[in-house]
Amino acid sequence: MIKYSFFFLLLFLQGCQLKPLIISDKSVETANCQIKQQELYLLQATEKRFLNAPTLRSKLLQTAIKDNNRAMTALLMSTPYSSTEQLQQAKLHFSKLRLNLQQACPGDQYIHLRDQYTTALLWLRAEQDNLQSQNQLLQIKIDALTQIESDLNQQREGQQ
Repeated sequence: MIKYSFFFLLLFLQGCQLKPLIISDKSVETANCQIKQQELYLLQATEKRFLNAPTLRSKLLQTAIKDNNRAMTALLMSTPYSSTEQLQQAKLHFSKLRLNLQQACPGDQYIHLRDQYTTALLWLRAEQDNLQSQNQLLQIKIDALTQIESDLNQQREGQQ
């Protein structure tokens, strides 16, 4: 009986269809998005080039800074290759963007997610620094204990 009720439930649910999400061009235009759809494509293409071509990184970043393109600058400064200082600068650039997080603004949502990603990267860097300093302290303690052990062994050998 349970098998059959499960089977009928599946048949019933299979007949139900969800309405697909359709974003009309008018809703995107009226949403007042900071990052338009075409700009999002350009941002992502540039970001891909930045990540895949180490020799172009400096030039792409300098161009974004020179053009005063906050979104591009923030994206390029917020990669895993970036230093902590660059990540902090990226956060400043992200904070100056007025994003519209409505569903009709995927570009703004993408930038917002990258801002959150940058926050996570900064947290990971801080955690890594903390673990490295703890590791260094433990290494100092281990070295001190090793030295004490060595001194004690020398004293014992001298007494015998």
